[in-house]
Amino acid sequence: MSSKLHLVSNGLSRRDWLRFSGAVALGSAMTLAGCKTTQMTGGSFLQPWQEHMDWTNARWRSVLSGMKDLGCDSLFLQWVGIEGESLDKWDARGRMLQRLMDEAAKLGMGVHIGLPYNESWWTAIGQSDADVANYLQNIAANSIAYMRSVTWPRHPAFAGWYIPYELEQYDFGRSQARLEMVAGWLKQLSDVAIETSGREPSVSTYYSVMGTPEQLATMWSYILDRVVLRPMIQDGVGVNGMNNYTNLEPLHQMLLKRGANFDLIVELFEMKQGAANVTGEFDAQTAGLERLRAQWNVAQAYGSRRVVAFALEPWVSQDTAEGVQLRNVWKSSMRAQQRQQR
Repeated sequence: MSSKLHLVSNGLSRRDWLRFSGAVALGSAMTLAGCKTTQMTGGSFLQPWQEHMDWTNARWRSVLSGMKDLGCDSLFLQWVGIEGESLDKWDARGRMLQRLMDEAAKLGMGVHIGLPYNESWWTAIGQSDADVANYLQNIAANSIAYMRSVTWPRHPAFAGWYIPYELEQYDFGRSQARLEMVAGWLKQLSDVAIETSGREPSVSTYYSVMGTPEQLATMWSYILDRVVLRPMIQDGVGVNGMNNYTNLEPLHQMLLKRGANFDLIVELFEMKQGAANVTGEFDAQTAGLERLRAQWNVAQAYGSRRVVAFALEPWVSQDTAEGVQLRNVWKSSMRAQQRQQR
């Protein structure tokens, strides 16, 4: 979902992708994308920005109802605010969250709340081990303080904490020092997440083309031996195509072998041919139906606990011609499937 992704090695995060992408796929591919079409529970990410602060209860109700109508019963709120030194930092911990959580509860939807996100992540993790260790400790301190200071886990819509940092093997699996560093950091966050909510937190991971598939599996095996977490695997198909499932296979098999709880994030876009893979120049378009169907075929047999879309809002909820068509086709597909199950 993201595609927050593996582009990170070249400076592009999921945050960047949302700013440059278009609408989600049309047609019968709506049986994809992390909504409930089999026994699996589906969900979607939502990245809040400053503009979401002024959304009314009615606006949240409309957006969440639209997701619910498409079969989704889980929402991953990417973060509760942006922290850092720039003027872009903001905080949604109060009024916005109250509206969102209250409306989600009325609809029976669960919300996974993302911790505060530090905007320097992508540049900071490329620094020296000592600098990265200090940076991670600062993040941990802020995140722990937040989890212990709020009462959201007692809200009926609360479904768990989400750690809004994406892990890949190039920056965190390349040395024993980095492995120990990231595992220790995640354990701090996980311990407090479980302490405050009684549930393990979720965190996204992806395959970096600057590392190897085996490194990604080794990194996660090391982490999961020490930390209680639910990894969310980005399929990476939006940039690397269906072949990226091959890159993920060592990680996938390791998780299946140990019986780990994990989720699959299905990417619904494709990078345009000839588009520059650099920050600010990422150019994506809606993926073709053939590719999306291939992704869904993989997802159904992948063994993940959830298939999660990136992202129904704002792309599907918009009242554009594409958005209206998308909702109509998706609902039609759901009705047809319901008839078959009777």
